[in-house]
Amino acid sequence: MGFYKKQKINRFTLRYLAIIVMVSLLVTPGCKKESSDNVVPVNEVLVSYQKILSYKPETIRQQVGVWQNLFPDAVPIVNNTAYGVDVYKITYNSMYKGESVLASGLICLPQSQESFPIISFQNGTNTLKSGCPSENPTDYYYTLIEYMAGNGYIITFPDYIGFGASAQILHPYFERETTDRAVTDMIRACHEMLGEKNIQAKFNGEHFLMGYSQGGWATLSGLKNIETNYKTTIPVKATSCGAGAYDMMAMSNYILTQKVFPEPLFLPYFIYSQQLFGAHSDPLNKFFNEPYASRIPKLFDGTYSNTEVDDQLNDTISVLLKSNMISGFGNGADFAQLRSLLVKNSVTAWVPTSKINFYHGSADLNVPPEQSTLMYNSFLNMGVGQDKIQLISLPGTDHESSLLPWGLKTINWFNQIKK
Repeated sequence: MGFYKKQKINRFTLRYLAIIVMVSLLVTPGCKKESSDNVVPVNEVLVSYQKILSYKPETIRQQVGVWQNLFPDAVPIVNNTAYGVDVYKITYNSMYKGESVLASGLICLPQSQESFPIISFQNGTNTLKSGCPSENPTDYYYTLIEYMAGNGYIITFPDYIGFGASAQILHPYFERETTDRAVTDMIRACHEMLGEKNIQAKFNGEHFLMGYSQGGWATLSGLKNIETNYKTTIPVKATSCGAGAYDMMAMSNYILTQKVFPEPLFLPYFIYSQQLFGAHSDPLNKFFNEPYASRIPKLFDGTYSNTEVDDQLNDTISVLLKSNMISGFGNGADFAQLRSLLVKNSVTAWVPTSKINFYHGSADLNVPPEQSTLMYNSFLNMGVGQDKIQLISLPGTDHESSLLPWGLKTINWFNQIKK
């Protein structure tokens, strides 16, 4: 220090020092310096996280215990609740139509310094912007899944593109590529969050996936993407798919053969979101009768719930859909592009490296049980053994009443096979 006090710093020296500083900044992009002088890379996916909720283990046991008399599967989950849970809202980088987009979701962590597996949970159909996980974390069904972290899991809830941080976009409903990225990038963001110094819970290397309805489809699609592109970085041990519409052509054919369909938003949501996504440019009145064709843009602006959307449509298929749509859907040239989009966004069987359980309510009229049966048989036809693939019927339950039994059975299954 004494040396520099005695030296006169001229203009040449100042310029030289400035150049050195600029070069040092250019050769260490995306890094931050720790006090130990170790250079640590900035997260690639995770952008921000904030704790928003906490649950004590006794609260979880009490709340889940309410279901013990109706659902015996709740008993072992109550008994296995050993941890309190912290719920975080996160934002992370994902992709939409080839461009980077800020996405969001929830991460639930056990209140412990131990190591745990990750569960990626994918929710069902939602049209309400304020109804996604990060905007409505105290929703009854989201809360039940959050409680499951008390059984010793790190649980991620991707909002999907079109909700939360990306609410300016209409959610691309049943669009595989965007959904796959939202799911895998959420898991990658969770990995990065678990590496933060102020996060106590650790990751034990195991991944599980689970989802219901649209989430069942998103879960199976996400698994196929992971096993194709992320097998070494996101190794999945087991996957639980509940009541998903995996074959969208078969699903659409089912709807068109019904006189009355209880959830008429399915086709309008898919067709309109694919139009805004840029996958087709056909006018809505090519598919839908008035006044419904003109109503659809407003109904899917994110301010209406599923029930409110359904109430403004019509559950009588011949009233909602154009007659030539019904008669020409299967082979008419006018609907070839729609058929192509449905096929493109369906999930086809492959030879998986992880276990997959399909669950379906036997009385489901919204998504027929045949969807799970077709998918299960497709895997068997690929030569996949029953040691990898199981089809489990939930007797006497419909689309709504199957949700809780599916969730409880899924966690009990994961508890049996995790480390």
